[in-house]
Amino acid sequence: MDVREKARDLASALQNSAEYQRLINARKAIDEHQAAKIMLRDFRNKQLNLQKQQMEGKPITETQAEEMRKLYEIVSVNPYIRELIEAEFAFGGLMMEIQEIIGEALSIEEDNLEDEDDEPKIEQPSKKLWTPGN
Repeated sequence: MDVREKARDLASALQNSAEYQRLINARKAIDEHQAAKIMLRDFRNKQLNLQKQQMEGKPITETQAEEMRKLYEIVSVNPYIRELIEAEFAFGGLMMEIQEIIGEALSIEEDNLEDEDDEPKIEQPSKKLWTPGN
């Protein structure tokens, strides 16, 4: 049994799944409707900018969060965008289920690693890592 062959089989099964077909159809519908395409592009750009801001360590303000909530409400009124978002959510759920199944199958059970009181202990490192300038 070749693992790569099984991965190809899984990819094929995913391509034929109802969730994936729904996602593909939703993407096609967006491509066919220019207004929805532009609206979605602008929404995703705004999302990306906020994610970049978070990754840079800058907090998202309540005003920005409220603006995104309102923008989401507006874009989700569009039936094509709403269908795409729902299709992405359904397909993402399927992918998470698959990852969970694989993760459970590959997990290695660890014996007696916890203390008798079942509370994990955090050990302080004995040495500090060298960092430039210190």
